[in-house]
Amino acid sequence: MVFSMALLSCDRHEEDSIIFKSVNKQFVLIRDIALLQASDDPISLHVDSILNGLIDTELVSTGHQRFDLNNDGVNDVGFEIIDLLTLNSGYLPEEFDSLAARVIPYTLEILDNSTYGYPDALVDGQSVSEGGHWSSLHGVLGTFLNAGQFQGNGDRYLGIRFPKDGDYQYGWIKLNCSAHNDTLKIISVAYNITPGGLITAGQTE
Repeated sequence: MVFSMALLSCDRHEEDSIIFKSVNKQFVLIRDIALLQASDDPISLHVDSILNGLIDTELVSTGHQRFDLNNDGVNDVGFEIIDLLTLNSGYLPEEFDSLAARVIPYTLEILDNSTYGYPDALVDGQSVSEGGHWSSLHGVLGTFLNAGQFQGNGDRYLGIRFPKDGDYQYGWIKLNCSAHNDTLKIISVAYNITPGGLITAGQTE
């Protein structure tokens, strides 16, 4: 197994009360031991050390890939791809994918109307506001049996909100989670800097 991470570009602009930032960061899990052993990027070395017993852990994962979305010097959210085999006694039926992609909120909350850890996968134009169920718990974007709402559904938006002055700043993160949860792309982010201000999925100004 190897995890590769590619940072493609990054830009930011401010218009009216919406902050928009292009991220274009991608995490890929390549299931090839030879490639893992030949790679020297930090994530591959970390996973190789786990598999070879140099690091005492049972969980094979990219680790938390952290993002400071509002440029305040504090990481707001993390993402990771984990292998579920060890969490399921080393066995899953052959037809199940063993990988899961998930989001880890640090300073923000995520929109999860499932109320049990499967965040909403919004489409262009859907409202992101105080209505609905908000969670500060880990959320599963994709897992076996297509349980995650992002898995294999192309570009979708994760609703987010930051606490601000007794209210919240609402926004979104554009994501793409592959059908087998081996690739997670963090595409862009936007939020309304006005506490309580509205924003729709995909809105950039």
